[in-house]
This record gives sequence, C-alpha cells and structure tokens, in this order.
Amino acid sequence: MMNLNRNNTRIRRTPVPTGLLLNPHLSNDAKAAAAILYACDYSQWSLAEMAAELHTTEEKLSEVFSELNEWRYLDIHFEDGVSVLTLL
Repeated sequence: MMNLNRNNTRIRRTPVPTGLLLNPHLSNDAKAAAAILYACDYSQWSLAEMAAELHTTEEKLSEVFSELNEWRYLDIHFEDGVSVLTLL
C-alpha cells in the first residue's frame, strides 16, 4: 500500500527508513528498537537504563543492537571506553 498526496507523490510518515521496516530478515524487536532510537535521543543512556525503560533485559537489548549492526543499520564503536551507537 502506498500513501499518495494530491500530486501523487509518496508521503513519508515516519522518521524510520521504510527499507528497515520492510526488511524481512530483521526481527520485530530490532525494528522496534530502531524506531525508538530514531525517535528519541538516547545518547546519554546506559544499556541498563535503556533496558529498564524498554522493559527488557540488557542481554536482549544487546542481541537486538547486534542484529541491527549485522544488517548495517547501526554502527557500534567505542570512544573513551564508552559504547557509541550511530544509526546509519
């Protein structure tokens, strides 16, 4: 299904890339986590704080971030001993 405006051009209704949402290889958890990262500023959050806010475990959140990294939607690197997540 495609949303059209009066000029018959596509309307983007979400900050999350459509390709990410439609990727059949990504789990729903990974899609939801990416959507949250696109919508919110989590730059100063620890993994434990994020997990608590999302009502999940640190291990599950780590798995989700690894999945997003594997499919090249998320870059994970270290700066000054801190993990830095960058959406691609």
